[in-house]
Amino acid sequence: MKPAPQNTVGLPRRMKHLGVDRRGYPVIATVERSPQGVNFGAISERRKLALATFDWCAVCGMPFADELRWQMVFQEEGPLPTAVSGEAPVHEVCALYAAQVCPYLFSPHSRLGDEFRKGIVRDAVVRFVGFESTSAVIAHESGLQPGVHTLHFEHKGHRDEFSYHSPEEVQERFADALARERDLPVSDAEELLIRLFNRLDDHGEGDVVTGAALIAGAAFAKDIFKVQGMKAFAGKHYPAVAGLLLKGSEQEILEFSRGSKDEAFSAVGPWVLEHADALPVPLQRWRKRGESMVRRSTPQRPEGPGRSVAKNAACPCGSGRKARRCHPAGIPSS
Repeated sequence: MKPAPQNTVGLPRRMKHLGVDRRGYPVIATVERSPQGVNFGAISERRKLALATFDWCAVCGMPFADELRWQMVFQEEGPLPTAVSGEAPVHEVCALYAAQVCPYLFSPHSRLGDEFRKGIVRDAVVRFVGFESTSAVIAHESGLQPGVHTLHFEHKGHRDEFSYHSPEEVQERFADALARERDLPVSDAEELLIRLFNRLDDHGEGDVVTGAALIAGAAFAKDIFKVQGMKAFAGKHYPAVAGLLLKGSEQEILEFSRGSKDEAFSAVGPWVLEHADALPVPLQRWRKRGESMVRRSTPQRPEGPGRSVAKNAACPCGSGRKARRCHPAGIPSS
């Protein structure tokens, strides 16, 4: 799917960090890219996992903070307490921008062009709903590709919406959203992750930041390594390192980050610590599942005979007896 001409559509400030393709179009966060080029018609499941983990917009790749999560829905009218979609959510201003630029969203005669959905026509009226939160992200088997799992986003808290037939109908709302747009809070660690995530010369569809998402806790999500494109991560050390970020002390996490040669790994530890009291809900759920899957990340090293204390030396417990008589198996160093 090629993007439509931008004409005079203003670019939201939060999209100005995005790279552009050779024609000058901004490359949105969720599409596949490589040194050979950008495929606007291919949504990367690996990149969706990073978006879900760090609570980023699928268009600009920036955090939601306290803004609504907007999702295109196919129910024509009525309140939506919950909604589930295979698409990652976006900011309102990013949704309004896409409505005027994306060919599938701006034309009622647009058809999907990928091999699995070829010929499907866009609904005559497009409806976007703004939800309060993304309550879960779950790996589901694809109905289009048996045996292949894709990520589905569940949203709760219907707070706002807009609908349109043609892009002209959203121009006034878009102008208002641009006027209200504010800078989003981003720490140094998150800024580094965002920069790495939006590189255009990515050799592996977001591998660097997808790996960081896994060690932040996504490695504990059910069936995550069955998701399309995730096979390359299976059987590696991601769950073990995720255990460190789950149960390790602040000092252990920071030592791991400082010692990592991987830029994304060096940033994800501080990011987890910064968001410890307000992690994205899907990530909270994955980490909760991981609680019973991992032991404490760094076992205490016992002191005693055969370890750090000679068997005939005084026992470190302070009893005055020889270590081999008092604590022959050793005692925890703490």
